[in-house]
Amino acid sequence: MPSTKKTLMRTVPVVAILLLVLGSYCGWSQEQTEKPTELREVTFATVRFIGEAPSYVAYHNGYFEEEGLSVTIKYNAAGKLSLNDLFGGEADIITIADTPIVYRCFEREDFYIVAGITHSDKIAGVVARRDAGINSAADVRGKKVALFCGTASDFLMDSFFLANGIEYSDVEIFDMKPLEQVEAIVKGEIDAMFCWQPHILNALNQLGENGIRLPSEGMKTLDWLIVVMKDYAEENPDVLEKFLRAIAKAEDFIEEHREESIDIHSVESGMDREIVAALWDDIAYELFLSESMLINLEDQARWAIKEEKTDSLEVPNYLNWIYFDALEEIRPEVISIIR
Repeated sequence: MPSTKKTLMRTVPVVAILLLVLGSYCGWSQEQTEKPTELREVTFATVRFIGEAPSYVAYHNGYFEEEGLSVTIKYNAAGKLSLNDLFGGEADIITIADTPIVYRCFEREDFYIVAGITHSDKIAGVVARRDAGINSAADVRGKKVALFCGTASDFLMDSFFLANGIEYSDVEIFDMKPLEQVEAIVKGEIDAMFCWQPHILNALNQLGENGIRLPSEGMKTLDWLIVVMKDYAEENPDVLEKFLRAIAKAEDFIEEHREESIDIHSVESGMDREIVAALWDDIAYELFLSESMLINLEDQARWAIKEEKTDSLEVPNYLNWIYFDALEEIRPEVISIIR
């Protein structure tokens, strides 16, 4: 009997410990697999752009849902059209290049930059036709050129002209959407186009040996930005944190799974995988609110004032258009703006 009692005394604590461990594991497992039962509806406007990879991965891998968001994607031909959706109440969150933001900051103060999602100085560029007599930048004089006015192409064209001593009066300018530019240059209706990827590569692929990409790297650093209305940020701070947390997960995935991320981008954007792969390493996939972003905005504002693209004579204080709170909660270490 004493022996049985001792055995029981030894067994009870062991069983208790096992039950405690099992209970803890079950609770942990449930916590890891449980998803929010009620998802917040979010309309997200963007473009089919190589720099949009993090949001495609977040959508494809279910990271938005994991964070409690049901995201509907609305595709546009360019970021400035997404900005119109935002101002018109047709989108909650958008991504857009910096130049349209510069223009609108002269006009209104009711929107925020929440974070940068990607950036590159290789994504914007100039494509021309060799049979139009264009083999160098100087040959653009006297030719028909196209851009989508009100986008990052404005600053690129101006920088290109300035670097090569070309006047606006030296060329005939056409305002065309990106897909229209590609079609027009392939048909020979224009001689050169100022645009961004993947349209540059699409045009070059179709032109073959008759196409040339003119030197323009470094003339335009393109920051791809997440933007919302100020009242939306103030009323839905939790949504912005969830959105950025999903993007952060996606960027971690991109860093660890390059080839699978390229596959996802190709599927979600409808872009040819070979084109996505060819452009992949030209992009920095990282969340940011950087001092260089702020300087880029200010430089473009000075350019817009100089070129009389605005009636304003003062560079805006862009700190008034930046929402820090969400990124400070998610990745404070990527904020380098001096305040």
